[in-house]
Amino acid sequence: MEFTLTNNPIDVKCDNETLLRTIDRGIDDMEFGRELPLDEAFEKITELRNIRRNARA
Repeated sequence: MEFTLTNNPIDVKCDNETLLRTIDRGIDDMEFGRELPLDEAFEKITELRNIRRNARA
């Protein structure tokens, strides 16, 4: 399997920073007990996905 890497380190750095920030927020939420039960989490994901799709249309 071949992989193609892009030569754009700025985007990679931004993506890594965004990912790390998201993970940090998720860990903070777990520490403070703000996570949702699995079924409610998937319902929320579906709701947000539908809102996003409708906004693009």
